[in-house]
Amino acid sequence: MVVAVLVLALASGSARAAEVLPGVEVLLRDHADELRGKRVGILTNPTGVTRALESTIDVVRALPGVDVVRLFAPEHGVRGQFFAGDKVDEAVDPVSGIPVASLYGATRRPTPGMLEGLDVILYDIQDVGSRSYTFVSSLTYLMEACAEAGVAVWVLDRPDPLGGTVVGGPMIDADLLSFIGIHEVPQVYGMTPGEWARMIRAERTPDVALRVIELDGWRRGMNYGDLGWVWVPPSQHIPRWESSHFYAMTGIIGELRRLNEGVGTPTPFELLGAPWLDSRAFATALAERGLPGIAFRPLTYSPRYGTFSGETVQGVQLHVTDYSVLDPAAVGLALMTELVEQAPGQNIFAEFETEDGKPTGFLKALGSRARAEHLANNQPPVPDAQEQAAFRAFLERRAGYLLYENTGSGDTGSE
Repeated sequence: MVVAVLVLALASGSARAAEVLPGVEVLLRDHADELRGKRVGILTNPTGVTRALESTIDVVRALPGVDVVRLFAPEHGVRGQFFAGDKVDEAVDPVSGIPVASLYGATRRPTPGMLEGLDVILYDIQDVGSRSYTFVSSLTYLMEACAEAGVAVWVLDRPDPLGGTVVGGPMIDADLLSFIGIHEVPQVYGMTPGEWARMIRAERTPDVALRVIELDGWRRGMNYGDLGWVWVPPSQHIPRWESSHFYAMTGIIGELRRLNEGVGTPTPFELLGAPWLDSRAFATALAERGLPGIAFRPLTYSPRYGTFSGETVQGVQLHVTDYSVLDPAAVGLALMTELVEQAPGQNIFAEFETEDGKPTGFLKALGSRARAEHLANNQPPVPDAQEQAAFRAFLERRAGYLLYENTGSGDTGSE
C-alpha cells in the first residue's frame, strides 16, 4: 500500500525560538506608514490578535491616517459567535461599530459593492492546516474578487500549527472542489496562510495585488506549542492548538454522521466512537499498526450534543505522545481502514452520494472518489497511481511557494 505523506525530521531541541512575531506585529513595526491615507477592510476573526491579545481591528484602527471602513466575516463571524455551518448575518460589529460584510451568508464571495471604495484588505486569521477548514476558501474568493475590483490584499501571516512540515492525505478530485476543498491540494497541505495565498495567486488569480507580511522568526518544524503564544480558538471545536492535529485525524470521519468524533464532549476530535463499536478490539487493532507519535485508549462516553447525543458510545481516545513524528493524515487513514475491518456489517461508508448523485459532505471532505468507493466496499482506502502522481506533483508545486526555512536538515518521508 502506498501512503502519501511527507514528514520533516526535526533537529532535537532546534524548533523552539526565542521570539516569533505574527504578521500583524511585523505590519505595525515595519509597514504602518504604508497604510497611511488608505481606506482599509479587514477579514479577520478572534484569532487576529497580537501576542498581547490586542485585536488586529483595534491596532490597525489606531494607526494614524488609516481609515478602517469595513470588516469581512468568515465562517463563525468576526467575533466567533456563530456555530459551525450557521449563516453569519451580522451587519455591524458590536464591538467597534464598523460595518460588516458577511462572507458566510447570502454569498461567500465578496461582491463589487462590498469592495467599493477600498484600497486594501488585510487578512489575519489563524488557520489549522487542513483543506476542509473554510478560512483559506474565504481567502481564495477574496483574492479573486479583489483582482477583479483592483483592491490589494495583504495577508498578515500566521504559523501552520501542524508545523508546516507534514503533507498528506487524499488529493482532491477536480469534480469535488467545493467550499470545504477549494483548490487541488492534499488533505493536509503544510503551508501558512501567506504561502497558500502565493499559491492561489500563481495558480488561479495572477492579477491580484498580493502582499504577504511574513512572520518574523518562524521556521518550518515549529508547531504552535513551540511559540509561547496564547492560543485563541478559531472555532468552537478547536479549543487548543493541539486540536488542529486531532481535527486532521478525525474531522473527515465526523462528516459521515455515523460516528461521534468527540464533538459534544470536552475533547472535540480527540475521540471516535459509536454504540456498535467494540472499544477494546478497536483500540488494540489500531495500536498494532505501530503508528508513530500516537496511542489509542479504549473508553466509553456519552456526547452531550452532536452525533449520538445522550447515547452511550464505545470508542477510543487518541493520545499524541510525540508531535514531532506524528502524521495526522496517516492516522486518519488508519482509523478509516480499521473501521471497515472492525465493523463491515455497519456499512459505515456506503452512502457517499445522495440519491440524485450529488456528493455528500463526507465525500467533499475526503476529496477522493476512488478512496470513497474502496471504503464503501469495505476495503482499505488505498491511493491509486493517478493520486500518487498528483500528490508528487503537488509537492513540487508547493516548494515554489514556501517562505520559511526548515528547522531540520531536510525532508524525510515515504510513499
